[in-house]
Amino acid sequence: MNNIEMPSLLPYLELTDTKFRLNLSLISQDSSILEKSPFPFLVISESDPFARLIEARFVTDAGSEIKRAFLLLQKDEYHLTRDELRPFNNQDIDQCWQKAFLFYSKKNQDNSAIILADQVGEDGGLISLQPLFFCKSKRIFFHPPCPKCGLPLQQCYDDDILTDLGFQRYSTSLKRYLFCPSCFGSRGKSDFYVFSLESSDHSALKDRWDLIKDFGRLTEVRNRLNRFPCIDCSSRQECYGSDGLGASRIVPLSFYPFYMLIFEAASVNALDFLSLISGASFDDLESRLSEKQESGRINCLKALKRNSLSATPFFFDKNKRYFLEVLYLKLSFLGELVQTIFSRIDDPGFGLSIDRIWINLTDQSGLLPFFWNFKLKLIDIGGNTVKPPFLPKLFPYYSPHFLGIIWFYTLLVNKKQDVSKVYVTLGEKVEKIVPSDDDSLESFLKNSSDGTFSPENIFWIPDGKSVSQDWMRLWEKSIGLGWSLLKIGLRTGLMKDSKWSKDKFQQELENLRKEVKDKLFSHELNFVQAEPAPENKAISEILAKIMEKWSIGFDAQKDELEKTVVVSTTNGEWFDNKNVVSQDEYGIEETVILSPDDFRKERSPSIQAEENDIPATKGADEPEENDFISETVILHPDNGGDKK
Repeated sequence: MNNIEMPSLLPYLELTDTKFRLNLSLISQDSSILEKSPFPFLVISESDPFARLIEARFVTDAGSEIKRAFLLLQKDEYHLTRDELRPFNNQDIDQCWQKAFLFYSKKNQDNSAIILADQVGEDGGLISLQPLFFCKSKRIFFHPPCPKCGLPLQQCYDDDILTDLGFQRYSTSLKRYLFCPSCFGSRGKSDFYVFSLESSDHSALKDRWDLIKDFGRLTEVRNRLNRFPCIDCSSRQECYGSDGLGASRIVPLSFYPFYMLIFEAASVNALDFLSLISGASFDDLESRLSEKQESGRINCLKALKRNSLSATPFFFDKNKRYFLEVLYLKLSFLGELVQTIFSRIDDPGFGLSIDRIWINLTDQSGLLPFFWNFKLKLIDIGGNTVKPPFLPKLFPYYSPHFLGIIWFYTLLVNKKQDVSKVYVTLGEKVEKIVPSDDDSLESFLKNSSDGTFSPENIFWIPDGKSVSQDWMRLWEKSIGLGWSLLKIGLRTGLMKDSKWSKDKFQQELENLRKEVKDKLFSHELNFVQAEPAPENKAISEILAKIMEKWSIGFDAQKDELEKTVVVSTTNGEWFDNKNVVSQDEYGIEETVILSPDDFRKERSPSIQAEENDIPATKGADEPEENDFISETVILHPDNGGDKK
């Protein structure tokens, strides 16, 4: 039996003639911490049952970073419950990787993968890479050799061999085995290894700990390409002697041959992005993720925090319009997600997950606030292009149902209200609606006294927040779109909703987004009370005196006067004789509008003392008194000056 030539990731992990390499991020640079870790690489996400996402960087020979990357690696153990109704096997997963590769390798895809030449076979398909182990002490990678002959171990794909030995078939199970094809072919005997043993496994099987221990028997390597570093290592006796440190120092990056896709690293996970635009602080999110031991997502947040220090996050976060801004950003997020899912899949293969949705915050050199430039992408192998290998028409409306769940998560989950509470409320409402056959939005929103669907829940901390009644219609329309997705997903009222379509839904969502945006940037001004800044008091008094003179003789006509004085200050401080502060349509707090009546107050001593200093003569081009009715006078600091 001959060895099968397989490509290796090893040349990309070492410095070559190209003078750059792929550097896998570690959870720490402290060797004592690494030795205690069962997997020392920085895991970004484990949510995919068949793959894990880890962080890496393309770096130069001097260590300078060229590009931060995410590696989607095939797992050694699949986190999938065995279910006879869903008989997944190794060949199904191989097909899943191939279809994902074909999708992500398309050059016109925004989130296309970074392809290595050695990954692509002659038929254009994705090739699995050789198993790869890592020495945490020496920080080097190597391929696992056969402990007897030193040739590379390989995965056994031959069902006949496996069946004869009493093992599970590759084609009909999720079980995989490493063995030495050279020893098996020449002597008819080889040890077989699995990543971890199960109670039902054959007694002749060994696991990864046995393999690492068996490495100590190897004194030479016959294959020069299979460079086994332990042969000449000065720490060999510590690892394979009585101390037995090899088991804590050596760990597989991938125990079996593995598929891999490389992506440009995303900025932040969608869950964290939704919290941030709701008003959550970076420190708050880092604390919550620390409790869950999500070190990869914490690392993403820290990098994002550094990039955002000098940026403006929002337009209106200090204004009541912040509600509209958050709603607009969340509807934009949902719009991208809807477009992504509706355009790429009919039915998901192994289930979609919000944990596998990532956000790129792009073009931060632009003029928009930091959180306004974002792009959504899915990173997984099962939820993008692969139809299920079983009864593909069994759940034809699963995608709308998934979107409906994410819809309510996006709008309602915050620091005070977790997704479990939202699910409970949704479940109770569905139970009431289905028997009554009334699936209208009004029925859905009825009896919401528990506050679960209150618009204030769009904020990370809803306590103390208020939302204008003028905006309730926009909120109810937003909830209504989510309810329409749930109805289709649950097949509730499907016949009555026969006119529902993806295109129609997307158009309704786009119309709602536009309506929210128009309201957000409307010209309506909201006035709030504020104290005048001390440094503007002198200017206020001068303007009050001017207005006092202008108003002489117009008391009888004050109902007809429409005169406005606009004062702009360069330092952005508020200034007003009547303690009235306004904001312009963009929330820029630099302009104060004063009406004539604001100055018809009892004059202060300082105004009376200076009254004779104000010239009262009218220039040749100055308008008549009645012309003041429609006139606007704008005074800037350079004209008024600071009153000393």
